[in-house]
Amino acid sequence: MKKLIHDFFGHFFSNPLLPLLVIIGSVSVMLFTGDDRSERMDSDVPDYVRTSVPLVVTTVTDPTVPASSSADSTSFSSSAASTVTTAAPMTVASFTSETTTTASTTVPVTDIETTSAENTEAVTTETDKPDDTPRERPQVSNYTVYVGADSPNSGFYQERLVIFGDSIASGFNLYGYIPREHNVAAESMALWNLSRYSFDLGGGVMNPVDAAVYSDSPLIYISIGMNDIPGTNPDSYANSVYTIAQQLVDNIPDVTVVIGSITPVSANNYYTTNDRIDSFNNAARDTVDAYGNEQILFFDVNSVLKDPNTGALAGSISAGDGLHISGAAYGYWLNALFSFLDANDVTTRIEAHDSKYE
Repeated sequence: MKKLIHDFFGHFFSNPLLPLLVIIGSVSVMLFTGDDRSERMDSDVPDYVRTSVPLVVTTVTDPTVPASSSADSTSFSSSAASTVTTAAPMTVASFTSETTTTASTTVPVTDIETTSAENTEAVTTETDKPDDTPRERPQVSNYTVYVGADSPNSGFYQERLVIFGDSIASGFNLYGYIPREHNVAAESMALWNLSRYSFDLGGGVMNPVDAAVYSDSPLIYISIGMNDIPGTNPDSYANSVYTIAQQLVDNIPDVTVVIGSITPVSANNYYTTNDRIDSFNNAARDTVDAYGNEQILFFDVNSVLKDPNTGALAGSISAGDGLHISGAAYGYWLNALFSFLDANDVTTRIEAHDSKYE
């Protein structure tokens, strides 16, 4: 037996091509464990996606923005986003805490810095509540307005929507669904590493919570948690994300904060399981229900993007890595969200918030 092993390794390493082929094969297996990257949402919405009308897009200039203001802002041309189904693929993000992308120089803030459930602390912010004096509506750069949605209030919601979250959340801005000034989301951002990030939405560099408060938006959507799954538990996650929502309510009069569920992953992805994601989402839903604050809602986008036949992210709306979603999927996400907002009658509260701009 020893002679056979000796002869095998002697023959194996005497031929330089054999070790090289083994290495190439191993790398190929690791790279292609996710869904086929060619599976994009470039066709009609599958029957099981819980939305009925894919959104048609048209790029317009916000009439409230002076022409000169767009020079320093992110602009989305009609050629880059003429339809939902032709959006460019989203850049795949790495779910590691070591590599972070900030919108500007990070400034020290108190955050939820923890890698365990026992050490979770609430985010704090010293931002004063906005006063009630009349003011001008904040200017924003160009973005893509979506028509043909199920909700008759889709444009009303989209104009005010601010997104807070991780790389999946940042896709709303990347694909042009919201302007840069409404984006408080970045690659690898998580509840546990929130202090590493800062944003400048026009009022200077601020930590994520303060930046969201600065936006003074009546509609803020929180989509965060995928990067927290390895280092915490469902109850800790739910309490932490609710704490952020409560801070936004405390600082923005008449705001509606929607805590979105963590999106599903492909069945054969390398990162986590859908059962574990479901446990985090159930905990967040239970926490929102337990507090019963009418200004804090839970929206189950996971069910919108999940194939009920497999319980996993549909391959046709995967960005290819089994974790992120295609550009078109954000249109279906928004369509379902807008109908959800209609069902919860948030327009009255939004209009009350906006009255100070009149």
